[in-house]
Formats: sequence, C-alpha cells, structure tokens
Amino acid sequence: MQDDEVIIDLAASSGAKVDDLVQVWRALRVRHPVTKQLMTDRFVIGKLRLYRVGDNLSKAVMEGDFDAPPKAGDVVMLKQPKTAIAVTPVEGADPKDQPGWDDKASASAGEEDTPDASDDAAASEPAVAPPNDEAHQVASLFESLRGQSVVRRIRAYEAWIREHPDSPYAKVMWEEAAVLRQLVDLELSKRARKARQAQRRVSETRPRFVAPEEALPNQPFSFGIRLEAGTEAAVFHARPEGKAGYATLAMKPAGDGYFRVTVPATQVQPPGLEYFVEQVSGKGQSKAVLGSAEHPRAVEVRDVTEPEPSQPPLATIAVWSDYADYNRMRGDDVTWQTEGYFGMRFGDTGIRALRSGFGVYRGVGGSLEELDELELSARKVGLTYGYLEGEFGITDFIGVAARPIIGLKDGGITGGGQAFLRLGSDRRTNLMLGGEFLGGVGLRGVAQLELEVIEDWPLMVRSEVTNQPAGTSSNRTTVRPDRDDFSPDNTSVEVNDIGVRGIAQVGYRIADAFVVALRGSYQGRTINHSGPGFGGALSYTW
Repeated sequence: MQDDEVIIDLAASSGAKVDDLVQVWRALRVRHPVTKQLMTDRFVIGKLRLYRVGDNLSKAVMEGDFDAPPKAGDVVMLKQPKTAIAVTPVEGADPKDQPGWDDKASASAGEEDTPDASDDAAASEPAVAPPNDEAHQVASLFESLRGQSVVRRIRAYEAWIREHPDSPYAKVMWEEAAVLRQLVDLELSKRARKARQAQRRVSETRPRFVAPEEALPNQPFSFGIRLEAGTEAAVFHARPEGKAGYATLAMKPAGDGYFRVTVPATQVQPPGLEYFVEQVSGKGQSKAVLGSAEHPRAVEVRDVTEPEPSQPPLATIAVWSDYADYNRMRGDDVTWQTEGYFGMRFGDTGIRALRSGFGVYRGVGGSLEELDELELSARKVGLTYGYLEGEFGITDFIGVAARPIIGLKDGGITGGGQAFLRLGSDRRTNLMLGGEFLGGVGLRGVAQLELEVIEDWPLMVRSEVTNQPAGTSSNRTTVRPDRDDFSPDNTSVEVNDIGVRGIAQVGYRIADAFVVALRGSYQGRTINHSGPGFGGALSYTW
C-alpha cells in the first residue's frame, strides 16, 4: 500500500493491461475447536482496477466495495480474456463507401502511366494518395470497433499505427488515441478519488488502535483509541487478570475522534491487565468495539528487576590467629598460626580478587608412638612465609583460588601452596573445598562453609584433616627438642599421625565494613590424644 494506491506485482510480463480488473483474495487459517485440525481457505474481498502497468509492477485503485481494506500479503488474480482483437476488412463493402476513398486516385491507379512533359512537376508533389487496400483496412478497423470500450479502441489504434508508421492516416489516428487516453486518465482519476474516499470511510468506521504489549506493575498506564465519527463518548473497562469485576473509567476526548484514559496504578498488577472498550452514540446506545466483558483484551504486566549497580573494587585488610592442642593440654602436640593479608575484590566473574599476605606458623609434635609410648620430647617446628593469592570466577557461582607460598624454616628456604574450589559467592553463603602444603610443616585438607543467614552475624564452620605440625620427618642432627632437658637422641623425629579438626567461628559486624570474630575448635589424632583450641579474626573492608 502506498498512499491511496495499491501496488501489485502482476504487470505486463504477466499479461496485465490498463483497465483490467483483478480479484483480491485473502487467506484464512483457523483451528477447528472440536477436531483441533488446522483448516485453511481463501475468499474474495474485492476487486482492483489497473490504471498503470509496468514491466514488473502495476498501480491499481479499489473498484467498488471491499469486505476489508486490502493489505500487504493479499493475493491478486487476473483472468485473461479468451479472445484477442482482430482487425479484418468488411466483406462485401464498396470501396467507394470506405473513409479516405479518392476517386482521382482510383482513376489514376487504373490508367497506364504515360510519360510526358509534366512528369517532373508531378514528381515534386508533396502528397501521394493512399493505396486502396490501406483505406479498406482503416474502414474495417473502424467497423470492428463499433460498440467497443475506449481502452480497446486505444489499443487497436496504437497497434495499427505500429504496423503502418508511414501511413497518412497514422497521424490522425495517433491524435485520436492520445485524446482517448486523456479521457481514460480522467476517468481513472475520478475512480481513484472515489476509492480513496471509500477507503477513508471504511477506516473511519473501525477503531484505530495498536495494542500495547506490556506494562510496569504499580504504574499508571495510558490508553488511546480512535473511534468512528459520531461517537459521543467512550468507556474503558479494566481489571487485574484473574479478578471478577471491572473498574469502569470514562475516556476523555482528545480531538479528531480520539479518546484517551489513564488506568490507575492499583489496577496494573502482575501477571496482566484485562480490558475492553465501549463506544456510546448520540442516542446513548453503547456497544463493545474492542474486546468484550466475556472476551477481554490483555496486556502483560511484567515486573522489571532493576540491575544491580556496578560495584567499585573493594579493599580488605584482615588478620586471624588460631591455637590448637592435640594432646590434652600436655604441650607436646600443639600448633599456633597467625596470618594477615591485604586484598582487592574486582567482580563476580573473571579475576575476582587478588590478595597478598604473610603468615607465622609455630608448633611442636611427633609420632604417637614416640610421644605417648616412648615419652620422647616433641620437636619444634616453625615457618615464616609470604604468599600471593588470586581468585578467578568461572561464573558468579563457581570460582577457584590458588596461592604459591615461599618461606623460611630452620633449615633454610622452603615453599608450599594452597588451592580451593569455591561454590557460591564469596560475599554470601559459600562452600570451599581444597588443601594446603607447607614445606617442613605438612599437609592439610579443608572443607569450609561460610554462612550469611543472620544479618550482621557471619558464621563459619570448618573441618580439617592434617598431619601438621610435624608433617615431615626430621633427623638427629637437625632436630630441635621442645624440652631443654632432652637431647636430640631423646626427641621425636617421625611424622605426626593423621588428625582431624572441627572449627566453629562466630562473627559480628560492628559496622558495615568492620567485622570481629571468635572461634573455638576441637582436634585429635586418637580418642586419648586430643584437645581444644581457640582463636579470633578481624577484618575491615572499604
């Protein structure tokens, strides 16, 4: 559709010509309510008359009334004529009765040419009488067009002119065809104006309305609609989807047949808003023009989640200390570890955080046999270390953290490392699974659950499986007895047996950025080789 014209792709290449009528068909697809079978059909909704025909496209106007205005996608069909125009002489006609007959020319055509002195003058004459057969053709053409339409006459004249371009009748017939074309154009223009007026009348009798797709909850919502001329008032009925009764709102005139209304926020609730519109005539009669009480229109009411604002990098400084006794407070199997760090957190995915820290590890230990049965002295273990830790968020729920460790012990430089898998955000409840190796100290496997379930009270539960502090064996030349009255020969040099720890920590946010925490633990290697522990932590984030 272009302005008031209808553009179709049925053109000269398909046999279409000016003034042809084409039918407009519209497809219909419905599903049977009982059999559920998809049914298709198509129906004629009107006719178009062609008034411009090109090689590939044609312009047309509406002819008569339409069941519905034509639209893009409709199908047009052209029925070709069964016969073509044939121009034949009229049998039995007297040549003298034909238009253009010239007695002088006829006579001279029957006489023998005799050269004389006047031939040169005759040769210079500008006009030559047409031959008899050409006059017969013109007369026969006029006779065959008796009672035919103007368009058919134009086509016949132009066809004759193409076949006889040098005929003296060609100019007159061309002028005649041009005048007839002007008459056709004038008539088609009148029809086009009538078609535009008819289409305008059709459009003015139907509501102009574009249905909204969605609305925001608890927000006023505006509707507008154009109704047919003569509508005195309009009423808008609305209700939240699933409710029984409608709220009735009077629509306000907005000029040129338009009416508008604003639905109160209380009616705009998820999951949707149902509505229908009634128009009121000058006689006070109302009718539904858009939806109905039984079958209302609906617009989805969708709750839009506000995106979380981007967080700037967070800086944290923290320190914690932990003491654990494995042997009934006898002092021969204990650990004491203090660690502090400074870190930056960047986001949930990708490089989540970077931390740099230090630690001091001190302890005494030995094998159960040497400590409990042989009653040898425990040996001293110590490590002072530093580390750089990075955490990478694979998703906002899954992350991995790793740190390389380098430190000093009695025998010189040593190393170690730590790696964890984190399930959940480090800023909310999460579970960490991983392990640690400290050179000269031993191994430790860790499962740690951090809980953010009580506001301002962060909780932590942790379990460990470890052979620390004496997780590696020693020798008599380097071993350090824990007791001054024992020599290296009376000191344990074997590896600690495997032990387990259970730790519980309770924190409190004194301010949004400052948290203090206390922890308690119980650990042991056997039921008779066990003891309590305690510790604390401080952290500040900004």
